[in-house]
Amino acid sequence: MKKKILIICAAAMLNIAATKQAYAFVSQLADTVAVNPNLVTGKTLPQFTVQTDAGNALKLSSLKGRVLLIDFWASWCMPCRAAIPHLKELYKKYHAEGFEILSISIDQNSKAWKNAMLKEGMPWQQAIDKYDEGKDASVIMEALSIQSVPFAIVLNADGKVALINPASADVDRHLKKVFNK
Repeated sequence: MKKKILIICAAAMLNIAATKQAYAFVSQLADTVAVNPNLVTGKTLPQFTVQTDAGNALKLSSLKGRVLLIDFWASWCMPCRAAIPHLKELYKKYHAEGFEILSISIDQNSKAWKNAMLKEGMPWQQAIDKYDEGKDASVIMEALSIQSVPFAIVLNADGKVALINPASADVDRHLKKVFNK
């Protein structure tokens, strides 16, 4: 019963009508966070390596020391693409202060990913996740039990999870607090 109340309250906070669809959506998000020991606020993420747009390997550990927003997205995901202007604003405002973004595409078509990436003009690190044979979820999304995109994770400079799939206003508040702006 407590979980049901929490989910209904969360749906209201998200300005989503408390319908079956909203309940299912928020329940899915709550379950993603609650059941995965790899994605917990205050803990470090499991180490992973992704392929950059230049074809190089990029280890998550190489970005430690900066506040990092990991943005899971796809070229075909319109909400993902709609979030990019806000990410550009954050990057411009905080990058020189120690903020980094790593966008990880879950596209299965690398050509579509590269075209979308170029069209959007994102100046931060770009990478693509891979898929294991027969799997519907990319490797990292499966490891973290991420169910859909867009999905973001914010890590503090020490590499610990600060925010899990936050609303853009929560990211704004967090960065303002971290960088005293």
